[in-house]
Amino acid sequence: MVWVNGPFVPSTADITAFRGGKADENENNWDKSSLYFQVQNGNKLVADGGYVGEPTKIITTKSREHPKEMRKWIGEALAREETLHGRLKSFNILGTRFRHGVGTKNKMGLHKTAVEAVTVIIQYDYENGHPPFDVTL
Repeated sequence: MVWVNGPFVPSTADITAFRGGKADENENNWDKSSLYFQVQNGNKLVADGGYVGEPTKIITTKSREHPKEMRKWIGEALAREETLHGRLKSFNILGTRFRHGVGTKNKMGLHKTAVEAVTVIIQYDYENGHPPFDVTL
């Protein structure tokens, strides 16, 4: 894992979370800690169709200009990422309603702490004998 951010209100689009702001807002007002600003020039991320609005920073399966082998590799990379989501869900931290804390702000802060703690556990597991499967081109 290289980056974790959130939580976001449920109606937040993936691309908005990636950018740290909405497309109709001035980029100077976007959250500079968002993943959008972490992707260095020339590098690209692999993501699902929810991120098609950033072709200079993200490769998606919707990009039909890629050869079949590249699209297959993108699919495998996305499947590998989904194994992380599955591991997070196995802790019941994402798949059920978070009921701890008082008030929205407090609950979101506690949820962030819980997700980050589980993420550390999963990363430790990755580094100590249970890594996600390899993706090769």
